[in-house]
Order: sequence, then structure tokens, then C-alpha cells
Amino acid sequence: MSKNVIKTATVATLAGAALFLGAGLASADTAEPALDDGHYTLDIAAPISLGLPSTVGSVPAEVVAGQLVVSGYVVPATLDAFDEDEDGTADGAAVIVRGSTWGALR
Repeated sequence: MSKNVIKTATVATLAGAALFLGAGLASADTAEPALDDGHYTLDIAAPISLGLPSTVGSVPAEVVAGQLVVSGYVVPATLDAFDEDEDGTADGAAVIVRGSTWGALR
């Protein structure tokens, strides 16, 4: 075999190993925290802050089977869980309705 063929095969093997290792590490780092069912406080955000506090009120809320429930009514919202202390469990969630964030669960 020529030296070029050996070099090419070695580089291809190393690149394949790096891709395999990198894919495993990337999937481990991108795991989304899951928001547990239970009782929360929903902080309702001001639509436009204008220098005022960003939270205009707070109400008790529940998460049941992944859905937001306020005063017995299911709110058609997406709950985007976040993990502030990076321990793998959700610390709360952004509440998104029709593409706009209008509150946070804590």
C-alpha cells in the first residue's frame, strides 16, 4: 500500500471515531429537563414592561399530564421547562401561548 492510502484510511478512522464520540456527548448534554406534575405558582408577565416590574400578578396553577391548569381550566400553552441549577431536574417553566411568553411557573 502507498503511504497516501494508509494516511487516508487512518484519518477516516479517526474522524469516524470522533464523530461517534461527539454524537454521544452531544446527546447527553442536550437532554431537556422534564416538568413534574404538581402545584406551582404562575407568575404572569406584563405584555410591555415600560420600566415597570415584569410580573403583573401571580396565581396558583397545576401541571396535570403535562398541561397547565389554572382555576380548573386547561390553558392551551406550551411549557418550556428550564433547569437553572443544572441538576437535571426542572426548576420551573416558561409559559408560551401562541409563540409569546406570557408567564413562568415556579
